[in-house]
Amino acid sequence: MNRRNFLTGLAASPFLAQRRTESTPKITRIRLATLQGRFCKFVTMNAYDRAPKGYRYEHTLIRIETDQGIEGIGAGTYDRPDEAYVESLKILIGANPLEIYQMDGERIIGRAPAFDNVLKENRHLDGPLYDLIGKLLNRPAWSLIGKSKRERIPVYDSTIYFSDVWFKDRGISAVVQEAQESVKSGFHAIKVKVGRGYRWMEEAAGDQRDIEVIHAVRDGVGPNVLVMADANYGYRGRFDAAWRLIYETRGDRLYWMEEIFPESVNGYQILREKMNKAGIKTLIAAGEHVRDVNAFKPYLTPIRLMDVLQMDIRQGGFLDNIEIAHMTAAVGGVAIPHNWASQIGLIMAIHLSRAVDAVPMVESDRSTCDVLIVEYELLNGNLVIPNKPGLGIEIDKRVYARQCKPNEIVIA
Repeated sequence: MNRRNFLTGLAASPFLAQRRTESTPKITRIRLATLQGRFCKFVTMNAYDRAPKGYRYEHTLIRIETDQGIEGIGAGTYDRPDEAYVESLKILIGANPLEIYQMDGERIIGRAPAFDNVLKENRHLDGPLYDLIGKLLNRPAWSLIGKSKRERIPVYDSTIYFSDVWFKDRGISAVVQEAQESVKSGFHAIKVKVGRGYRWMEEAAGDQRDIEVIHAVRDGVGPNVLVMADANYGYRGRFDAAWRLIYETRGDRLYWMEEIFPESVNGYQILREKMNKAGIKTLIAAGEHVRDVNAFKPYLTPIRLMDVLQMDIRQGGFLDNIEIAHMTAAVGGVAIPHNWASQIGLIMAIHLSRAVDAVPMVESDRSTCDVLIVEYELLNGNLVIPNKPGLGIEIDKRVYARQCKPNEIVIA
């Protein structure tokens, strides 16, 4: 073995991980910059949008660095960092990353009291901090959560929007073609947007188009693909129309109906009763806008009104999403975190699913970011990630210098 190969092997060894943690690591710098990501296609709009999503998105890239030259990489939320946010992160400067959470051996079980406030206010920090701690301990982030539950993570494509409305000359066929492309690309599960009558079409015509699109997509992808529908609250205040959508598509065997209308215990209870009476097995999914774990409890007991809980992976971070998964598992449900416009969010969800039995699938926006160096592949409907330390993310320094450095905020 030559010297270069020896050093490369040593860098990934438990010996070096031990050396790294023999001296107390200390956070010395946090960098915030705008990350630019791109979707695999032109993404149109959903029920509440006022314009298509387009090809690109932006969010904050977070880099938390130590005096040992190790950094944790993660994503901010959907809000841009303001002065108050930047000020709140200063508490992390000088901290030992291994003391920011409560640890049971090499497993994170909660937030350390000294950092409880900043971590609860900024749950997305779980991403870069789990990445950092994983790298310091030379362990993948999922192993900080628990034992491996699955090595291949089922994934669904959530990029199928209102292409029939935007590309009027192609109509419903535009949506069907996107669904078929997704299946050809290796996805075994897809989610289709509905709710056209809320903003983009006349109400009755939009409701009818939703039904026709679901029929056409099911015919287009065949019986063996999981098909879900997401209304983005597009049927708010219109229970009869919402019920018609569910009833008329019962033969299409939707796996779940998501956000048919805003969360309401009474509304979801009536919906559940009608679905049970009609023998409709479609699951009820919701929760991407919920920010408080406790807000889910009325939908789980005394009767389970939500089958799939969907707290956003960046907004909720790891700890809250783990708690939600355990809550819903206790009553026979599952948790599948929402993720949109973030490749880092997808990677976080993969690690969560790897270690939490009640997170059986993850949501993919099929996006990439030039500044990120990642390794995972879609194989037979599943994502497979290597067992690299942390989240398995590195930074392309040249791209960072060109795209991110000009708008960088440094906290030191």
